[in-house]
Amino acid sequence: MIKNLFFLVGFRDSGRPGATPGGGPQPRKLGFASAGSGIFTMTLLFAAAFAVVSCQKKGTAPEPVYPVPTPAQIAWQKMETYAFVHFGLNTFNDLEWGYGDTPAETFNPTDLDAEQWVRIIKEAGFKGVILTAKHHDGFNLWPSKYTEYSVKNSPWRNGQGDMVRDLVDACRKYGLKFGLYLSPWDRNHAEYGKPGYTEYFHNQIQELITEYCDSIELFEYWFDGANGGDGYYGGAREKRSIDPDSYYQYERAVEFIHSKFPDAMIFGGTEPTIRWVGNEEGWAGQTDWAPYKPGDNPHYGSPNGTQWLPAECDVSIRPGWFYHAREDQSVRTLSHLVNIYYQSVGRNATLLMNFPVALNGRIHPLDSARIMEWRQVLDEQFETDLLSGIEPKASNTRGSDFRATRLTDGDWDTYWATEDTVTTGSVEFRFDTVTPVNRLLLQEYIPLGQRVAKFGVEYLDTLAQWRPVDTQDTMTTIGYKRIIRFETAQARALRVRFTESRGPLCINNIEAYLAPVLMVEPSIRRNAEGTVFIDAAPGAEIRYTTDGTVPTSRSALFREPFPMPRKGTVKAIAVDPTLGKVSPAASRTFDIPTAAFSVVKPAGEKALTAFDGNPSTAWYLLLSKSRELEFDLGDTYTVTGLTYAPDANRWGMGPVSKYRIFVDGREAASGEFSNIKANPIEQVVTFAEPIRGSRIAFVVDATADDAASASFAEITVLTK
Repeated sequence: MIKNLFFLVGFRDSGRPGATPGGGPQPRKLGFASAGSGIFTMTLLFAAAFAVVSCQKKGTAPEPVYPVPTPAQIAWQKMETYAFVHFGLNTFNDLEWGYGDTPAETFNPTDLDAEQWVRIIKEAGFKGVILTAKHHDGFNLWPSKYTEYSVKNSPWRNGQGDMVRDLVDACRKYGLKFGLYLSPWDRNHAEYGKPGYTEYFHNQIQELITEYCDSIELFEYWFDGANGGDGYYGGAREKRSIDPDSYYQYERAVEFIHSKFPDAMIFGGTEPTIRWVGNEEGWAGQTDWAPYKPGDNPHYGSPNGTQWLPAECDVSIRPGWFYHAREDQSVRTLSHLVNIYYQSVGRNATLLMNFPVALNGRIHPLDSARIMEWRQVLDEQFETDLLSGIEPKASNTRGSDFRATRLTDGDWDTYWATEDTVTTGSVEFRFDTVTPVNRLLLQEYIPLGQRVAKFGVEYLDTLAQWRPVDTQDTMTTIGYKRIIRFETAQARALRVRFTESRGPLCINNIEAYLAPVLMVEPSIRRNAEGTVFIDAAPGAEIRYTTDGTVPTSRSALFREPFPMPRKGTVKAIAVDPTLGKVSPAASRTFDIPTAAFSVVKPAGEKALTAFDGNPSTAWYLLLSKSRELEFDLGDTYTVTGLTYAPDANRWGMGPVSKYRIFVDGREAASGEFSNIKANPIEQVVTFAEPIRGSRIAFVVDATADDAASASFAEITVLTK
């Protein structure tokens, strides 16, 4: 050992445990020529020998696996959940995408309270809020000096209102982060599509940043991806197309934003720092890589990605992004919202939850009550970490600074790591007694990159046999955070086996939980013949009503499917017969059954799947053959509207975007289904006047994706 020391050229300090490589002292030579005596020389030699052994024991941090996140991207991902607020002219005109011609005078909230929004959002655990300062209709929620189409020309607060200022002040007061959304598309502006609008767009960005963000940090800036199409455009009423990558000059915009707020995340445009997940339903792929390159599927990313672009999952608490009174009974169910959390934050993404502010200027009580239920459930499911205080055993460790105890020390900046040549391994946690468990939370130390490509979870059962947990999750990637749900296992121990990785393992946190059973509201459906089916979790009783009242544990017991051949509303709850726990109530309103419907055009087409009561099945209208689906109701009714749902399955296509509807040859409605491509949910068309008739013709004028066929997952007819 002493002999070999004379040939040492240096060693590298490991720095603090978990430090990013490069932050500690650089390699240096160990010089001995200056020793003044033999004793001193020997002392120095032994000290050097001890230092080498100590260094080998502690280990050095693994080299990064590129790409890696910036500190700002890490801080953003640690937020995990934050909120969207959509409010504007669309709210007061029952629209999702305003055309740009709605009068500013129609904007008039009676009791707008931005502090109410912020209090609810903060109490629900969200860390920030992004405001849609201008949507595609071009209406400004602040008194911009660059346009008259803003709140300054509305009756709200006599034209003196400023919603952006209200929200900035509320966020600062309650300690929430603030973000901005400014739609690049503007269906109102006369210069849209011309150079003049580009300057207008940049002027507004600068106006918002300089005049409203001087007292608060901007954490995210949103460039929406909807660009070009039909619009009012100052009265031109035409279709305008642009090349978004060049027209908006995103590079100049981002340069300005980052000159003021270098850590602000950028959504959309040509210089994003985060990516859209590819849907507006709130889910990321079970395999989700933060590394990404152009052409990758946005749901999943790619291990070969060249940029660090983690996914953001945006979703609304209601079907639409703006408030519609008809959706008061369509607030997402508690179980659906809980699933969204697991499928976003639990899959290496962040969750951006939208609140459509109601007409009075406040978050609706139904929405606030539901999101508080959601927060309570999540708090209950992650209340007690079962691995706290347990010392894990690892199959391999690169040194004491990276030992397995780093997995449970509560310090995000420390981690368990394997040696450079070891890209697989396992960690095991032994319980003192048999312990029920059904959740596992894992985190990688992402400052060094995302590595794990495949892993498995096992438990030691009461017979001392290792068994895989019973789960529907595909255990591939981890990233910032991954949460696995599985059937409750009676475990003596838990073991995580990492079987594929892009480099040595770097895991900084593992937690386990026993989540209580969620009393999920029942699902209610009716088939074409008018038979109602209600399903609930195994072992639960179902109580229901058909008179519109909310069911209780004393309401009628559902034993078998029952007929409802006419219009009506079914409400149902699930009841735990042992503990007496009751689920939230589910509600479905049905109109006339569809069994009597028959297709008239196209001739020879059955299209029965469009009327079967099952939105998971779809029929496609080949547009080269016909652009019209005409069907007979089997009787004469006073028709007030209809609903249309496109094929929302993963590979579905052909959502209708523009339509005309006729009843017995008379035009009853026409229009567009805005945003249906990104948000393929049921659309409701209400006729201006009821029309009595027996035949409905649905004319497809355009599909949102220019597909050769238009999809019809479900059509129902609304009657008086």
